Amino acid sequence: MFRSGFRKPDEAPQFTRQRQPAFLTVYAPQLYLREREALDAIAQQVPEGRGCEFLATPGAAEAAAGSEFVLSLFNDPAQLDPLADAVLAARRAAQDTVLIVAVTGAQLVALGQWLQRRADDGRLDGVRLMVGADVAAIARALPERLKKVTEGNVIRMPVAAEVENSAYLNFYVFSPELQALVARVRGFARNGITRACLLGGPGSGKTSLAYYYYLIRGRGQFVAVNLAAENTGDKAAVKSLLCGHVTGAFPGAAARNGAFTTARDGVCFLDESHQISGAVMEVLMEALDSGQYMPFGASAKRQLECALLYASNRSWTHLQNIVNIDEFTRMGAAVLQVPELSRREEDMIAVTAATLAKLASRCTDWVAPTGLSTEAWKTLRDCRWHGNIRGLIRVLESAFVDNATGPASHLIQAPEIEQGILRWEPKAHHSYQLYEAA
Repeated sequence: MFRSGFRKPDEAPQFTRQRQPAFLTVYAPQLYLREREALDAIAQQVPEGRGCEFLATPGAAEAAAGSEFVLSLFNDPAQLDPLADAVLAARRAAQDTVLIVAVTGAQLVALGQWLQRRADDGRLDGVRLMVGADVAAIARALPERLKKVTEGNVIRMPVAAEVENSAYLNFYVFSPELQALVARVRGFARNGITRACLLGGPGSGKTSLAYYYYLIRGRGQFVAVNLAAENTGDKAAVKSLLCGHVTGAFPGAAARNGAFTTARDGVCFLDESHQISGAVMEVLMEALDSGQYMPFGASAKRQLECALLYASNRSWTHLQNIVNIDEFTRMGAAVLQVPELSRREEDMIAVTAATLAKLASRCTDWVAPTGLSTEAWKTLRDCRWHGNIRGLIRVLESAFVDNATGPASHLIQAPEIEQGILRWEPKAHHSYQLYEAA
């Protein structure tokens, strides 16, 4: 293993460039380059015979393209652009370079500001995330981050996909588990799988993944229908919603395009699909079985051209049991399982950072915290998160408000997170038994 050399123990280490491109290059402020034992622990994570080098951050970003992995160790996220741009350029030149951004809990707001800006500019790719209290903690967790990034780090989608000029939000994709699912979704869209069911707990990102499928499909419109909100049990109303109706179908009714017609050859996303029963199933049966549908009051059928994506926070067994097997098999859905947030630490880091940054940007009279204490981050990381991203955001909002309106503290503390969890993510609740993977 190639190692960077050190001077005497009581002196700052002298780091030199190696002749061979390093497997791992670490960029850190000078303060951290003096922690010999901790840096040696980082070097120990490099495969035998491969290089590891440590460089001071200023003026060193040009070396990033020569390494397989680049670790930004506790640098100010606001200063990361040169390093991230070098990694991005290497990836665009068909290299697999990965930038690992390691921050302390106190740097989370700054990280969120950086992620938001890079995502909005379309320059967030090839990045992995870590949170640690010190260099030793980063060294212990590093092996899990020394893996390639195979997908982009963000899915950009409108807040309301069917509303013109809607604001956009960022759905972050950092964890290997979510990266693998995104690759699977892309495969479905590219290979003609036009019926699929997204299963995952509430707030896990099913709508964002359905929209990603639509982006890859690259046709028609994206139309979302929340069956829990729209199903009144009235078959005529459901038929009008999905299939549309002609002029005069109801007294005084003008013609209406239903979801299938509006989507054209795009995507019709049926959310809360555990509500596919009764009137909804009766309407869907015709379209699912024959690939045709008839608007209410019409005399001729139309071809169903759109892909149908279902989503539910219930288990596959639950969906199978709510209808008879003949109806169920006509759905023809392949399954896309969304991993729970508690298994996706890097996505949790991104959501936490982005949420805190967004909350801080709105403050006028309040002094916004800059991040989380070490104990607060551990409490957040170890939570089960039945509510997934939605639950995490509610807890962060609660803790942020309690911190900003309480005794002066620049970091959100563990008791504030614990109080938020009690309010929004209790350990036990009667509804949890309903959810997928609860």
